Formats: sequence, C-alpha cells, structure tokens
Amino acid sequence: MTTLRLTFISDTHSQHQGLMIEPGDVLIHCGDFTARGDLDDTMDFAQFMAAQNFTHKIVIAGNHDWCFEDKRRQSAEACLEDHEIIYINDSAVEIGGIRFWGSPIQPEFLHWAFNRQRGADIRKHWQQIPDDTDVLITHGPAFGILDACTNGRRVGCEDLLETIQRIKPSVHACGHIHESFGIREQDGTLFINACNLNERYQLSHPPVVVDVEVDPGTGRVSPISNQKSPGISL
Repeated sequence: MTTLRLTFISDTHSQHQGLMIEPGDVLIHCGDFTARGDLDDTMDFAQFMAAQNFTHKIVIAGNHDWCFEDKRRQSAEACLEDHEIIYINDSAVEIGGIRFWGSPIQPEFLHWAFNRQRGADIRKHWQQIPDDTDVLITHGPAFGILDACTNGRRVGCEDLLETIQRIKPSVHACGHIHESFGIREQDGTLFINACNLNERYQLSHPPVVVDVEVDPGTGRVSPISNQKSPGISL
C-alpha cells in the first residue's frame, strides 16, 4: 500500500500568508486565491505556494480569479506553471496512482468568473469528469452537502451531486461557500469544504489534511484519516 498526505485549502482571497501549512505530499487549492483576479495577486500566491514543503501542488481557479478566464489567462496560467504549480481546468492529473480532476465552474452567482447557468450549460462540464476519478476538486459544492449560506439557503449544484453519486470519487473537495467549511462522509465519498475564510472574509478555518491509501493491485484509493490542522496565524 502507498499512503499520500493531501492538504486542502480554499478561498484564501490573498490572505494566504496567514496560513501555517504542515508539510505533506500534495497541496490542493480549491479556488479563489485572489481578491479580484489581479495578476499581481496571482504572482504573490504562486510564490507562497512554491515555498510550501510539498512534492506536488494543484490549483483550480474560482469565481474571484478573473485573470484565469479573461484576456490575461495565458499570463496567469504561465505564472503558476513557472512556479511548478499544476493548474487544472476541466482537466486531470495523476499523482502517485491517484487520479485528480479539477474544475472552476459553479452555478451562476452574481455574474462572477466561471459562472454557468444551471441545467444544460453547467451539466456539459460535469459530463467531462472521468468515471475513474479518485479526487474531484471543484470550486463550488454539490447540492445539499456543505453548501448552506448564512440564511440557510442551499446553493450547491444539483447536476454536480448527480455526477458524484454516479462516479463515486473517494474525495470531493470544494470551497466557495465560506460558512459551510467542514468535512462530511456520505455514500462512500469524503466531502470537504476547505474554505479558510469565514463569511466575513476573516481567516478562521485551518487547512484540511487527508491521508489516502492507494492499493497498487486494484488501484483503489481510500481515505484512512482526516483532520483539520492547526494552521492559522492571526
């Protein structure tokens, strides 16, 4: 068996310097690492990620990360690549036998970046997710799971939930809804909302650390432990 330590962070909104992240194997950011998608913010974030003691770093964008969707996209992606950060956008990467898939897409929300209308418009993105995905990373949550706003309204994506129920990844990690930070195990999938900021945009939540075990014979990936690490410096 091979064991890898995955550390999840999300929605740091240019406050990443306040995080204390213990070393691991794969560091994953689930989007919204900038405040409003500036290239300068992206460079600062890339330098921060490059300094972390991990063998691999994976990043997806979020609705605040405008420079990854507009005419600055090539420069933004090159910034991450130059710092040896893996950027995935409706695409996959395999590390240590674990198949990761990432997407910045979320249901339309105040006309931000990577918004798609519910229904056919967003469904075509989820239809691209391979059936053998082990760790699914999306910026937005699935409907009904770690997706409740302060007023109690559920804003996750119904079509994403349907896809997860069909392909059954070992882990689904997201962010976007700050007030729903947490971990939940349901129907064989470990769900993580890794938002580090609360609903008032204050750095309040620590990184989420998950140890996963990879069976070299079957290729099966199974979470064997999870924790919220003590990782905030205020």
